[in-house]
Amino acid sequence: MVYSPAILPSMQRDLQVGDLGATFVAPEGVRASALLLQGSGVHDRNGSMPAFNFRSNLYERLARELAARGIASLRYDKRGFDLPADAPRDYSLTTRLADASAALMVLKEQAEFAGPTLIIGHSEGALIAAMLACTVGAGRGESRDCRVVSLAAPFGNVFELNRFRAQKLANGPNVALHERGAMSAEFYSRLEERFRAGQALSPREFLEFAQPYRDSGFAGWESFAWLREHWEGKAQCDPTAIGVPMVVVQGGRDNRLWDDNVQRWRVWCETRPLAKFVEIPDMGHDLNDARRKAFVLHETVTSSIMDWLV
Repeated sequence: MVYSPAILPSMQRDLQVGDLGATFVAPEGVRASALLLQGSGVHDRNGSMPAFNFRSNLYERLARELAARGIASLRYDKRGFDLPADAPRDYSLTTRLADASAALMVLKEQAEFAGPTLIIGHSEGALIAAMLACTVGAGRGESRDCRVVSLAAPFGNVFELNRFRAQKLANGPNVALHERGAMSAEFYSRLEERFRAGQALSPREFLEFAQPYRDSGFAGWESFAWLREHWEGKAQCDPTAIGVPMVVVQGGRDNRLWDDNVQRWRVWCETRPLAKFVEIPDMGHDLNDARRKAFVLHETVTSSIMDWLV
């Protein structure tokens, strides 16, 4: 295992991405720079969701591991992370992409910035990373400097993934969870009816609509517009089609995605010369070493990125 020293105060500073807080880490001898994009939810820059009592420092750990290998990084708070749990949510894939684009500009403005530029996304953040690379690279001659790192990404539509998980729970071996799965499946079916009918719900209306399904398909941080855009397929993007290299890292012990998620990505990468596929057999969804009870960032995550970067 490679020992990663703590990030010294002199190596990092707080910044602003519009009205969002951010942290930039710049080790000595920067060899590349990375933008870190979190998974689905309303996380702060480190990975916690305070309003939902979810504590994590996943992205802070990732930044530290990258810094130990000469990679500068920028991570930022998601819009709405500081709102109370019962607050209406009005974000979408479109607004998430706009914030990521603004963060990328801030990253490139730093004096210590050095290319190539890595857009590193985790889970849903990996889908947004691909969207951002397509937006930045298309028609602007910037694809040569841009690379996408996809970590534990779902293959495709997050709305359909959530419905798949609900149906799997409803039909699974744990009878005690059947009712919860059925309620979750009902939630997504009722949502799809509204999507197909072209109906829109305001953030407040969606909160009222979803409240009966709290903890059963609806966790409280979701947004109607966000779910609708996933259902519409707006997250589907192939950066390699415009010349952007991409590495796809999947975990063999990731139980939050499709049962065949690893195989789907493997096949996808095999048909694209600019895509590389890496499977880490003992990695869970949170980039953790699933062999350990305590959370430990799997050491192969950063080594896979570095091997590909070379």
